[in-house]
Parts: sequence; C-alpha cells; structure tokens
Amino acid sequence: MSRPILLLLAVSAASFLSLSLSAPAAQAAADETTAAEAGAVAAAGTTPAKVRHDTPSRLPVPRFAALKAPKTFCRIGPSFEHPVRVTFLRKGLPVIIVAETRDHWRKIQDRDGDTCWTHKSKLSGVDTGLIAAGGATLLARPTEAAPVTAELGPGVIVAIEKSRGPWRRVVVGRMRGWTKAEHVWGAGAAEAAVRRD
Repeated sequence: MSRPILLLLAVSAASFLSLSLSAPAAQAAADETTAAEAGAVAAAGTTPAKVRHDTPSRLPVPRFAALKAPKTFCRIGPSFEHPVRVTFLRKGLPVIIVAETRDHWRKIQDRDGDTCWTHKSKLSGVDTGLIAAGGATLLARPTEAAPVTAELGPGVIVAIEKSRGPWRRVVVGRMRGWTKAEHVWGAGAAEAAVRRD
C-alpha cells in the first residue's frame, strides 16, 4: 500500500511583505556606507563570494540567519530613528547578514537581493531554508530512488536538519524528508560553512 503524498503550498508573496516608501532624503541615508559595512560582500545566489571575519561580532560576514518573530521591521539605516523600509511577516524566513555595526545592527539581504537594517535581537541562528520557485520533492532517503514523502510548493519555509553532500534533510510541520540543496535557499544549502548569529 503506497503512502499518501502531502502537498504544502505557500501563500502569495504579497501577503508576507509590506513595503514602506521613503522620501528621497531617507533613501539617500540608506545609500550611505557605514564603517562596519565597508568591504562587506553581498552574497550572490546561495554562496558568498568572500567571507570577512574582521567584524564587530567576530562572526563571518556574509552569513545566514533567520527572522525570529512573525513581524520584523527592517529600516533604511542602522538605528530605530531610521524609517521602516520593509516589514517582513514571516517567522523563520532565511536572510543573509551582509554587514553589521558595533551597536548590534545587522544589514540583511533577502533571497531577492533587497537589503535593509534590523537589530540583532530580531534574528536567530536556527538553520532555515526557503523552497525555490520550482518547489521541492521530499524523499525518504538521500537518493533519487527513494520513495516520495511529500511535495513542497515554492516559498515554503523549512527547518534544515542535516546536510549530506548535495542533499538536505528538511522538516516542516509533520513532514520530513530529503531534497537536493538546489531546491532550498538558506543556511544549510550554502556551499560555504558559515556560523550564524
């Protein structure tokens, strides 16, 4: 008797993200380069081109982190006085820290390459991933011949439990299985091993 295949789809991206338009002066402030940001290399795709260790936290930059709360305000600059540029509405969403300041602000980049600033307290070191545009098939074992346990739709956030070569074992709710790293954007899918906040 074959097991039923569960299908999990994400709600449209518009329901997860709220943008705040800023005045030209506010945007100019966002374009200023801080000392902590100087030389930081933004990640391209899932693999950072260069990792820096001379950061205020002494953790590598860039590195992956996850949003800690269901609602996260992200600002145009590294302080509470800066206007909110983006409000993320997804707990666990993976982001890349591309710069940091001595007073605990982190410049983050989402999968689409958008950047903004949030406080360190809003980020978690939990390994999470975002299912890629084509979705992902979860398998019982890390081999193409393994039985299918579930199908995940694009944009689903998963916890990354384990890595084995090009395979990632992920879990979401009661669904668990193996999928190729190319189907997951996030910490465990990065080729470079990086420490998280």
